[in-house]
Amino acid sequence: RVGCPGSRVLKSLGEQRMDLREAEQWLLHLGSCSPCFIEYTAFQKQVARRKTLELVLASAALIVIVGLAGWLWKGGWFRGTGGKPNIATVMPYQKVTVDLRNRIVFRGEQLPSANSGAIQLPRGRLDVTILLPKGSGPGNYEVQVSTELEKSLITTTGMAVDQNGITALRAKLDISNLSPGGYVVAIGGAGRERREYPLVMK
Repeated sequence: RVGCPGSRVLKSLGEQRMDLREAEQWLLHLGSCSPCFIEYTAFQKQVARRKTLELVLASAALIVIVGLAGWLWKGGWFRGTGGKPNIATVMPYQKVTVDLRNRIVFRGEQLPSANSGAIQLPRGRLDVTILLPKGSGPGNYEVQVSTELEKSLITTTGMAVDQNGITALRAKLDISNLSPGGYVVAIGGAGRERREYPLVMK
């Protein structure tokens, strides 16, 4: 092999990393030197196999990404419905005020009043301010939502404070998972009278 370029040059040729003007003289040499041509061809095959492997790996990664995205979409991570919602899709608390000062007690010893309709609340995550009946003192209260058959569904607690002679109880109430319809909401606590009112979920 007289005047052969050597393996480093042949590898550069096979990987197409050499300038075309510089490669021209060696390409002419390959046409007349069988050993150099065989070695050059081997480098070309290595490059082709590497590119094929890279393509296969890229395709496999794409399939995994598409499959994962489909699974997350089906589970509701992107849409916020079904499955476990991600943090970005959780609805904020909606402020709602409920006035019970003149409302009838559904079960209890107080006499009915003119304001005897059911409490109406929207479904969702509610930051509720409840204006309690006269005689209700400040302190901790328990708010419970149940079916009319007294099956408890949701229980939360809140603190009532005196605001210019009005006892206002504030509590966080998440009723987003309840179906529209009729319920009972009970308000009371340790050492306090338990009052129950009809509730309509819209």
